[in-house]
Amino acid sequence: MVARMRGHGIKMKIKKFKCINCGAPKVNPYKSPYIVCDYCGSFTDIDFTLGMNYWNQSPITNIGYAFNKMEFARKIQAAMQRQDEKAYWQLQHDYWDYYYKTYPPYLPPSIDTPEKYAMYLKVCADSSLKSATSQEISNKQMALKNIQNFLTYHNEGGKTIVDSKIFFQMADIFISFTKESFANFYNDPNFSIMEELLPSGVHLKMKLSQFVQVWLPYLTEDDQVKFLKMAGFTSEYVEIEQPPGHAGNCEHCKAELYIPEGSYRVFCESCRKSTKVQSQFKCSSCGAEVEVPDNPAKPIECPYCGVENRLIKAMFG
Repeated sequence: MVARMRGHGIKMKIKKFKCINCGAPKVNPYKSPYIVCDYCGSFTDIDFTLGMNYWNQSPITNIGYAFNKMEFARKIQAAMQRQDEKAYWQLQHDYWDYYYKTYPPYLPPSIDTPEKYAMYLKVCADSSLKSATSQEISNKQMALKNIQNFLTYHNEGGKTIVDSKIFFQMADIFISFTKESFANFYNDPNFSIMEELLPSGVHLKMKLSQFVQVWLPYLTEDDQVKFLKMAGFTSEYVEIEQPPGHAGNCEHCKAELYIPEGSYRVFCESCRKSTKVQSQFKCSSCGAEVEVPDNPAKPIECPYCGVENRLIKAMFG
């Protein structure tokens, strides 16, 4: 968000995040790279720029992480060479646990209990093992590595720049391969919990964000713009009228929240938990009082008259 202003009728410019479930905009300021809807509480997007800022804020942490990551990689490779799948799984589990404890802002806000964290680490280890033992995935990774060998670089104003033609061929292959891999992953019933823990659209952006962060420094300004658009990270700001609302407090840590009118769940940036704003709604047809479900963004069928209710109306097309 560019500016935060109180009071209905005041214009404000916001970064255009559209909730993947209810279509509402992000109204409240956010502190982590992950965007949570202020209306239905859905984990809905990732801010690429803020993610880069978190990565760059502690060079000392990054140096320590780079060293330990190499150690993990060495042990993981050795386990794979021994065909020791049990050791490989455990090392992947330990690596991801280390990663999120080193960079806690990168832990998805939907993973807010020890039980969900344990499930998430298990999926990370399970999927890593599955990928490592898949010949099809190995072949595609080898094809990507082969095209990287054709990349050339030159110096431009004291900066190392990658030549465009081969780079964008590689980027297109990587993005296509990543999208295909994610579709297969989320369609696997063994990983069905992931749509709840980390929605596929946001997860895909996370993966592409890592790729973008690596290559962006090696591109000219024109190629940076092209690359960001290609990867879906072009910033778009729109001016909207400040939605009416009122001040409230987080039910968990008591931090002050701004609660937009029509909201059902508001995410607290201080403790990374959601506060329930409304527990009931009136059916649009019969007027009966109905309990608000865990996901208020989805259509809700009235248990009394059977009419489908939508609690939140999309604000962006």
